[in-house]
Amino acid sequence: MWRQFGLVVLISTMTMGVAVHSGLAAESQGPQTVTLQIDGLTCGACVKDVKAALAKVSGVSAVEVTVAKKWIVFPDYSDARASVTFDANKVGTEALVKAIEGAASPLSEYKARLLQK
Repeated sequence: MWRQFGLVVLISTMTMGVAVHSGLAAESQGPQTVTLQIDGLTCGACVKDVKAALAKVSGVSAVEVTVAKKWIVFPDYSDARASVTFDANKVGTEALVKAIEGAASPLSEYKARLLQK
């Protein structure tokens, strides 16, 4: 009796573990939104270039670049962030970082890093 009970508990535990693992794998696929810190932006044209580069990446559905304000009025390009919504089945965060860094011009070099998923 106890042997059968132990076997049922063991099978139930294994089934739950597989189900939870499958659920986590399914959640990681599909649309995701990440926030990227962007260093090297100096003006509004830089923001436009980065936004255009990210929009060209296959699988990206939405891009929003925000720039902090200095003294309430002036943009602080040292604190620029991009919020990107993309299909994780088509593109990864590495491709997003490469797109941002590839949008740099001879006058400015962009560096991007992942802040949060």
